[in-house]
Amino acid sequence: MVEIHLLYFAGIRTSLPGEPSSQTISLPITPSPFPLSLLRTHLTAVVHAGNDEFARVLERSAWSVDEEMVDEEDEASVFLKGGETVCPIPPVSGG
Repeated sequence: MVEIHLLYFAGIRTSLPGEPSSQTISLPITPSPFPLSLLRTHLTAVVHAGNDEFARVLERSAWSVDEEMVDEEDEASVFLKGGETVCPIPPVSGG
């Protein structure tokens, strides 16, 4: 079983029931290793299916893997093998 640890902040966290700050999830066995570019789909279709607010915020979010930001164009070349800490970084607004 391949598991990753998700950290939730700001709009991502408040879009989830109970506003959890983290969650450990299992990734599908295939493809292996699991490309980061498929994680949005997995989270919105399987883990948090039916949560439209979560899907909306996640769609606009960037990713951090093990405290390193991942550029959108690099998401397909980052592979999750298990044990990583992944954080969707929702857009922020200034004031």
